[in-house]
Amino acid sequence: MPKFKSAEEQAAWTMAEALSEKGFSCMRQAEEAAENFRSGKMQMRRNFKARGLSEVDADIRWSGMTAAKKALGDNAWYMSQATMYNEAAAAQYAKALYLKQSDDG
Repeated sequence: MPKFKSAEEQAAWTMAEALSEKGFSCMRQAEEAAENFRSGKMQMRRNFKARGLSEVDADIRWSGMTAAKKALGDNAWYMSQATMYNEAAAAQYAKALYLKQSDDG
């Protein structure tokens, strides 16, 4: 735990930590959505292969399925949320560093 010189510095650091954790949480959800897409695609390929159809046909069918569209949409949403939270955390870390350095002067 860093040593703080002011309440403002500590508040900025605490906010940065909370935002960073939220960003990591969103990233985990984005990864889960990507895995849902991948596993659904693999299952569709297995089903099509069992019927003697090609992987290309399976991929085309999977890309049109609601579950595939939801997984891709969820992935994009959570990635954008993770980016937003991580950028906000970076700004708060920078604020804490600025406050620390201005107190040193």
